[in-house]
Amino acid sequence: MKHITLIRMLALLLCLFTLLGTVACGNAPDETVTTAGDNVTETEGETEYKPDIAVKDYGEDFNIVIGGTYSRDTIAIEDMEDIKAGDLETAVYERGIKIKDHLGVNLVHQDAGDWIAYAANVSKTVQAGDDSYQLVLTHVYQGLTDLVTSNALYDMGELDAINLDAPYWASDLMEEVKVEDKYLLGYNDFCLSAVKLVVFNKDLMKEYNLTEPYGDVRNKTWTLDKLISMASTVSADDGDGKWTENDTYGISGWGWVPLISLVTSSDMKIVDRDEVGDFVIAYENNSEKMINLIDKVMDMYNADYSYFWKSTGGTPLNFAHGKCLFQLYDSGELIKFREEDLRFGVLPYPLWDEQQAEYKSLNWNGMMGVPGAIKNTDMVGEVLELMGYYTADVKVAYYEKLLGTKLAEAPDDAEMLDIIWASQVSDVGLIACNSSGSMDALVYMVPKMCEAGRNNFASYMKSNGKGAQRGLDRVFKQE
Repeated sequence: MKHITLIRMLALLLCLFTLLGTVACGNAPDETVTTAGDNVTETEGETEYKPDIAVKDYGEDFNIVIGGTYSRDTIAIEDMEDIKAGDLETAVYERGIKIKDHLGVNLVHQDAGDWIAYAANVSKTVQAGDDSYQLVLTHVYQGLTDLVTSNALYDMGELDAINLDAPYWASDLMEEVKVEDKYLLGYNDFCLSAVKLVVFNKDLMKEYNLTEPYGDVRNKTWTLDKLISMASTVSADDGDGKWTENDTYGISGWGWVPLISLVTSSDMKIVDRDEVGDFVIAYENNSEKMINLIDKVMDMYNADYSYFWKSTGGTPLNFAHGKCLFQLYDSGELIKFREEDLRFGVLPYPLWDEQQAEYKSLNWNGMMGVPGAIKNTDMVGEVLELMGYYTADVKVAYYEKLLGTKLAEAPDDAEMLDIIWASQVSDVGLIACNSSGSMDALVYMVPKMCEAGRNNFASYMKSNGKGAQRGLDRVFKQE
């Protein structure tokens, strides 16, 4: 695996000398300057990294298994006649053409079963030494630990072409989920992030004389208390004396999965590493903060200004109907607003407080895994690298589809999506959710307590902590 920090420094110095030379000759200082470095280009003061991968013709298919909620039309499109034309679909198709032109490789979908069966089927091919698949895009947790425990995944750290210093790789996220010092799980821009975020109604914001929180996000004053304070100012019954989905609220959302992400955004983990590098249950490392978070979320959950519907059987509040200031939302669902008469904005989940250094957005998208039976490791590594690199245009088209407009027409929201995208982290607790019933209970602790109406943190941990740890020890072969 290459590292480019030194290359970047040398290239930037060379660029500086070149730039000084062009200015001395009377050229404008804002012209594009291409350095003599291997793969770094300076354009108007910004450094663009380009992978140093030679053009070649492998003449092979690159077979991709989808085990999660990915849309096939955002992964690979083999024939534009098979799809409805659109900017995103066109960008996905053109990315495939660029990879084919560069390496002589076709990106192809392969069916290995649904989101439950796929992992076992991939493992079987690996055990048989069958090179049928080159990439598996996993479910966020279903089957993921099975792929790890069955030794079905290749260490991506052994693929020479992959450069985790490149901006399109989520190296921090990958570091968090290393297993036995191996990169069995990967993530780059090709995955097109799926996270929970906050949407807000711009018309209600104006009606209640509130300031759109974009500045708070930039200034790191967008905190959970700030969200709750703004939400608490909006509450209006429609006149029938009953609080239903037809009334107006400050905040709403599904009272289940979206609440889990508040643990992550508050800079806490379900599972972390101990001093020797083993995975351990981490809730009790921040027990006081965790109890305070649960109290805040439960108060918000039960307040008159909020509408959170039950995990099953609840009636959702449709944000597009204009009856809510904020809603905890799924990034991929923003597309639904394209056909609605709605002025909305996008925000990351809030910080716990102003002392927290960075936003944290829990990855709900699953991961990339390379089946362990691959034969052509050079080809696989180079394709994965170019998948991330050539996703730049796809990413722009994806943003525009989510927002329902060109990025130039929604610069604040495009900036917020960038912040959200760059703040992705994973949590081994979520990845190992199905390692035991106790682990599942800990992952869903916050929404379960909200539904039950009890903050019984100590007894909850006593009931589930040891069982969850046994599940982790079994999956990751920890003594």
